[in-house]
Amino acid sequence: MTDLAPGNYRKYPPHPKVGVGVVIIKDDKFVLVKRGQQPNKGIWTVPGGLVELGELLENTAKREIYEECGLYVELLQYVDYYEFIEKCDSGKIKYHYIVIEFLAVYQSGILQANSDAEQARWFSRNELEEINTSDKTISLINKAFTLYQTLNKRLK
Repeated sequence: MTDLAPGNYRKYPPHPKVGVGVVIIKDDKFVLVKRGQQPNKGIWTVPGGLVELGELLENTAKREIYEECGLYVELLQYVDYYEFIEKCDSGKIKYHYIVIEFLAVYQSGILQANSDAEQARWFSRNELEEINTSDKTISLINKAFTLYQTLNKRLK
Protein backbone atom coordinates (compact mmCIF):
# COMPACT_ATOMS: atom_id res chain seq x y z
CA MET A 1 0.00 0.00 0.00
CA THR A 2 1.39 3.42 -0.91
CA ASP A 3 0.91 6.54 1.19
CA LEU A 4 -1.74 7.74 -1.25
CA ALA A 5 -3.78 4.53 -1.23
CA PRO A 6 -7.47 5.04 -0.37
CA GLY A 7 -7.25 2.91 2.79
CA ASN A 8 -4.51 5.11 4.26
CA TYR A 9 -6.74 8.15 4.74
CA ARG A 10 -4.62 9.80 7.45
CA LYS A 11 -1.58 10.45 5.27
CA TYR A 12 -1.76 13.12 2.58
CA PRO A 13 -5.40 13.96 3.35
CA PRO A 14 -7.54 16.05 0.98
CA HIS A 15 -8.68 18.11 3.99
CA PRO A 16 -7.83 18.42 7.71
CA LYS A 17 -8.94 15.66 10.07
CA VAL A 18 -10.84 16.74 13.21
CA GLY A 19 -10.11 14.95 16.46
CA VAL A 20 -10.38 15.24 20.21
CA GLY A 21 -7.89 14.90 23.03
CA VAL A 22 -8.79 14.46 26.69
CA VAL A 23 -6.85 15.30 29.83
CA ILE A 24 -8.24 12.80 32.37
CA ILE A 25 -7.65 13.66 36.03
CA LYS A 26 -7.94 11.40 39.04
CA ASP A 27 -6.45 12.18 42.47
CA ASP A 28 -3.96 14.76 41.11
CA LYS A 29 -2.78 12.35 38.41
CA PHE A 30 -3.46 12.32 34.69
CA VAL A 31 -3.44 9.76 31.87
CA LEU A 32 -1.04 9.71 28.97
CA VAL A 33 -0.80 7.13 26.20
CA LYS A 34 2.30 6.22 24.24
CA ARG A 35 1.40 6.51 20.56
CA GLY A 36 1.62 3.25 18.65
CA GLN A 37 1.47 4.73 15.16
CA GLN A 38 2.54 7.78 13.17
CA PRO A 39 2.50 10.65 13.46
CA ASN A 40 4.60 10.91 16.63
CA LYS A 41 4.90 7.17 17.24
CA GLY A 42 6.50 6.50 20.65
CA ILE A 43 5.59 9.92 22.07
CA TRP A 44 3.43 10.21 25.21
CA THR A 45 0.29 12.27 24.62
CA VAL A 46 -3.23 12.69 25.92
CA PRO A 47 -5.63 10.02 24.66
CA GLY A 48 -8.09 10.81 21.93
CA GLY A 49 -8.97 10.19 18.33
CA LEU A 50 -10.85 11.24 15.24
CA VAL A 51 -14.45 12.40 15.05
CA GLU A 52 -16.67 10.12 13.00
CA LEU A 53 -19.18 11.55 10.55
CA GLY A 54 -22.31 12.67 12.42
CA GLU A 55 -20.70 12.27 15.86
CA LEU A 56 -20.73 15.04 18.46
CA LEU A 57 -17.35 16.08 19.90
CA GLU A 58 -18.35 15.06 23.43
CA ASN A 59 -19.46 11.63 22.24
CA THR A 60 -16.19 11.21 20.33
CA ALA A 61 -14.22 12.05 23.47
CA LYS A 62 -16.04 9.50 25.61
CA ARG A 63 -15.90 6.81 22.92
CA GLU A 64 -12.21 7.30 22.20
CA ILE A 65 -11.25 7.25 25.88
CA TYR A 66 -13.08 3.98 26.37
CA GLU A 67 -11.67 2.44 23.16
CA GLU A 68 -8.11 3.61 23.77
CA CYS A 69 -7.86 3.34 27.58
CA GLY A 70 -10.79 1.29 28.90
CA LEU A 71 -11.98 4.21 31.04
CA TYR A 72 -15.28 5.97 31.54
CA VAL A 73 -15.00 9.69 32.15
CA GLU A 74 -17.13 12.73 32.90
CA LEU A 75 -16.29 15.58 30.56
CA LEU A 76 -16.04 18.86 32.42
CA GLN A 77 -15.08 21.50 29.92
CA TYR A 78 -13.31 22.49 26.73
CA VAL A 79 -9.66 23.41 27.43
CA ASP A 80 -8.00 24.37 24.16
CA TYR A 81 -7.40 23.37 20.58
CA TYR A 82 -4.28 22.13 18.84
CA GLU A 83 -3.32 22.18 15.19
CA PHE A 84 -0.82 19.65 13.89
CA ILE A 85 0.53 20.00 10.38
CA GLU A 86 3.46 17.93 9.11
CA LYS A 87 4.95 18.27 5.65
CA CYS A 88 7.06 15.70 3.83
CA ASP A 89 10.43 16.56 2.26
CA SER A 90 8.76 17.69 -0.97
CA GLY A 91 6.60 20.18 0.95
CA LYS A 92 3.32 18.31 0.52
CA ILE A 93 1.05 18.11 3.59
CA LYS A 94 1.55 14.63 5.06
CA TYR A 95 -0.69 15.07 8.14
CA HIS A 96 -3.13 17.78 9.13
CA TYR A 97 -5.15 17.49 12.34
CA ILE A 98 -7.27 19.94 14.27
CA VAL A 99 -7.71 18.59 17.80
CA ILE A 100 -10.25 19.91 20.31
CA GLU A 101 -8.91 19.36 23.85
CA PHE A 102 -11.19 18.56 26.80
CA LEU A 103 -10.83 18.20 30.55
CA ALA A 104 -12.43 15.14 32.14
CA VAL A 105 -12.48 13.34 35.45
CA TYR A 106 -12.15 9.60 35.87
CA GLN A 107 -15.41 7.78 36.63
CA SER A 108 -14.63 4.07 36.35
CA GLY A 109 -12.72 1.40 34.48
CA ILE A 110 -9.24 -0.08 34.58
CA LEU A 111 -6.57 1.79 32.64
CA GLN A 112 -5.18 -0.32 29.80
CA ALA A 113 -3.63 0.37 26.41
CA ASN A 114 -6.07 -0.58 23.68
CA SER A 115 -6.58 0.46 20.09
CA ASP A 116 -3.50 2.25 18.69
CA ALA A 117 -1.80 3.00 22.03
CA GLU A 118 1.38 1.10 22.95
CA GLN A 119 1.05 1.94 26.65
CA ALA A 120 -1.29 3.86 28.94
CA ARG A 121 -0.30 5.14 32.35
CA TRP A 122 -1.24 7.48 35.18
CA PHE A 123 1.38 10.20 35.78
CA SER A 124 1.85 12.89 38.42
CA ARG A 125 2.67 16.45 37.38
CA ASN A 126 6.17 16.24 38.87
CA GLU A 127 6.94 13.53 36.27
CA LEU A 128 6.15 15.81 33.32
CA GLU A 129 9.74 16.85 32.61
CA GLU A 130 10.88 13.20 32.51
CA ILE A 131 8.32 12.03 29.94
CA ASN A 132 9.05 11.83 26.20
CA THR A 133 6.32 14.25 25.23
CA SER A 134 5.89 17.61 23.51
CA ASP A 135 5.94 21.09 25.00
CA LYS A 136 2.36 21.47 23.76
CA THR A 137 1.26 18.42 25.77
CA ILE A 138 2.97 19.77 28.89
CA SER A 139 1.30 23.14 28.39
CA LEU A 140 -2.09 21.46 27.85
CA ILE A 141 -1.78 19.39 31.03
CA ASN A 142 -0.78 22.43 33.09
CA LYS A 143 -3.67 24.44 31.62
CA ALA A 144 -6.11 21.60 32.34
CA PHE A 145 -4.97 21.32 35.98
CA THR A 146 -5.36 25.08 36.46
CA LEU A 147 -8.88 24.87 35.03
CA TYR A 148 -9.65 21.82 37.18
CA GLN A 149 -8.54 23.63 40.35
CA THR A 150 -10.64 26.67 39.40
CA LEU A 151 -13.72 24.50 38.81
CA ASN A 152 -13.19 22.71 42.15
CA LYS A 153 -13.00 26.04 44.02
CA ARG A 154 -16.30 27.12 42.44
CA LEU A 155 -18.00 23.92 43.60
CA LYS A 156 -16.92 24.36 47.21
